[in-house]
Amino acid sequence: MHWLTDPFQAEFMQRAFIAAVITGVVAPVVGTWVVLRRMANLGDAMSHGTLAGVGIAYAAGASVVVGALGAGLVMAVLLLVFSGNRRLGQETVIAVLGTAFFALGVVVISRVDAGVELTHFLFGRVLTVTWADVWLNLALGTAAVLAVALLFGELRLATFDHVQAEQVGVRVELVQGVLVMLLAVVVVISLRSVGIVMAVTMLVTPAATTRLLARTLRQMTLLAVAFGVTEAVGGLILSYHLGSAPGATIGLVSAAGFAVVFGLTLPRRMPHHHRPLA
Repeated sequence: MHWLTDPFQAEFMQRAFIAAVITGVVAPVVGTWVVLRRMANLGDAMSHGTLAGVGIAYAAGASVVVGALGAGLVMAVLLLVFSGNRRLGQETVIAVLGTAFFALGVVVISRVDAGVELTHFLFGRVLTVTWADVWLNLALGTAAVLAVALLFGELRLATFDHVQAEQVGVRVELVQGVLVMLLAVVVVISLRSVGIVMAVTMLVTPAATTRLLARTLRQMTLLAVAFGVTEAVGGLILSYHLGSAPGATIGLVSAAGFAVVFGLTLPRRMPHHHRPLA
């Protein structure tokens, strides 16, 4: 028991715990739809692309949170614009935008004499989270979860029946744009906990793990949150005892959870046992 509680005697670890829990809840809630829509590549592009906003904001002395959200908004708009071109597949557009924004971020970082500080945003610095960071993440996370709840019907239709969604008046492109913005919010929340690079791990891995277990959307979402919180907190505790990087340790714990569930559910996932989510 002491092995679990000792890390949280210090106040900075208590703040880190809360930040990890927030990430563990919000990222899987949004990530459930990313996995179901087979958009993991978009999550990866967004996590890297927001580096441009972080770098520009930092160089200008502005809020990196605003910069990251701004980059997410610009990427969402450009995705909507370029996805209308039938000669280009959506995956191609996502790859181009993600690499372009990431390259811009690297160029800006190379021009700023603050490489160490910006490296913290790449790989996380959960042990230096402030109460202001905690409250901001809580506000953004609550807004993201509420947005998913309010758009649940539209998201479900746009994900499972694209044609019917358009027939009943759902603006599929707008839903896609909102999802991209929610991805940006997840990246912002992950900035100081697991970092930009590892944000996609918390976004995709818990949801992918529970996709192997769940029979319904409700089960998948709740299980993804349970896995996300457990893996985030477990990784934080493990990193404390090992003296390893918290963000990377959380990512490894999450990957290990996926590997275990994948192996245990292999017999159940034979073709004659497969059932789609409802």
